[in-house]
Amino acid sequence: MPEHDTIQAYLETAGEQIRWGRARQIVIPELRQHLEDQRDAFLAEDREDAERLAVEEMGDPVSVGAELDRIHRPKPQWGLLALTVAFALAGAVLRVWLTADWAELYQDIDPLRTALAFLLGCGALAAGDVLFLSVLAHYAMAIYVGALAATALAWRLSPNVGGVAIYARYVVLCFPVVYACWLYTCRKKGWWGMGLALAGMVPLALACWMTPYVFALVELLLTGLVLLIFACRKDWFGIGRWKPLLTVVGCVGGLAAVFVYLLLHSGHAMRRLAAALHPEADPLGMGYYALTARRALAGARWWGQGTWSGTSSYAETMPCCESDNLLTTLIHQLGWGPFLLVVLTFAVLLGWLAVRCLRQKSRLGQFLVIAVVMMLGIQALFSVAWNLGFTWNSALFPLMIGNTASVVEMGLIGLALSAFRGDSVARDESCDVQYRPRYRIRVHIEKL
Repeated sequence: MPEHDTIQAYLETAGEQIRWGRARQIVIPELRQHLEDQRDAFLAEDREDAERLAVEEMGDPVSVGAELDRIHRPKPQWGLLALTVAFALAGAVLRVWLTADWAELYQDIDPLRTALAFLLGCGALAAGDVLFLSVLAHYAMAIYVGALAATALAWRLSPNVGGVAIYARYVVLCFPVVYACWLYTCRKKGWWGMGLALAGMVPLALACWMTPYVFALVELLLTGLVLLIFACRKDWFGIGRWKPLLTVVGCVGGLAAVFVYLLLHSGHAMRRLAAALHPEADPLGMGYYALTARRALAGARWWGQGTWSGTSSYAETMPCCESDNLLTTLIHQLGWGPFLLVVLTFAVLLGWLAVRCLRQKSRLGQFLVIAVVMMLGIQALFSVAWNLGFTWNSALFPLMIGNTASVVEMGLIGLALSAFRGDSVARDESCDVQYRPRYRIRVHIEKL
């Protein structure tokens, strides 16, 4: 094999077989390291032509490169992509179908706008899916600062409805993912990195509070706590596990205590909680949502349209029956069976993402998927509770309620899927003490 008797020539030939540029940048340096180690071993034995012997032992460069190309390819998650698109399409169809007769009552019901949102959501899903983790890792700090700047801009430009900056609410929904990127920048920085990880949550929490969007703040605190605990358990900061874990629990617990204190001293929040628990105490005020939802559920059937008593129609009586209470409308119009099918299908989607997350090699990929799964899961739980009559805090059921919200959520799911797409070349060398490039290449070569 004289034409490939040097390491550089061998690497060039093997690299030509690897079609994915991202994989080539990762695998070829590992292959070089293995060849150089083998050459050095031959030199230590006083063998002549050590470099030639090293490349001969590795095998035919074309075969090696072809096998590495087979192993290291982008792997689109067609099943998860198809399930996400199908669920979002079903949500769009249900939104239009269930409310088709109420267009005169609710001007926001627009089939064309719903269809456009679905198409934009598919585009956001595809864009997120092809964005590799290396891009997020490289621009993690810029993403964090940009999210805060975008929130400030949206807060200033968006219309104020009921004291809430509408556009800003869509930005702060992304904060769990933004915080996952921030947490990635704190790796292996010791207690200083630990402090930065905790401090990074404060500006995001303040932005949620100022929007104001209490639900997004709850999402951020819960997701941030889980991410920090996960990071401590993996010794992400390089200072051991238990001391930083206790610090995280103490700090986040203190922040949660402050949040609870503010809620307890907020008359509006306490009235909302009282109305959720005992709606009959305020039937024409905050308890109206819960009582009306429970009234609709009481007449629901397992399959088919339920009964409704009263002088006014369901659409005229049930507030937000086309948005916040769309699941209640689904139960009333189609029955408990279709409602359970929707909820279980969404649970399968989240469960599928969670299972794949456990096999993710990159820490950033794991952080990203955990953030997306928790964000969507918490949102779904609050939405189901609201639609079943516990009306403490409303939430839009993911991919089903809200046009703009669905586009944002599909984009975030696409980012989560991008973590799986490039899993074969996922690397966190600087933070994973068990990283062994020579071992990884050797395993691949033994498969030939």
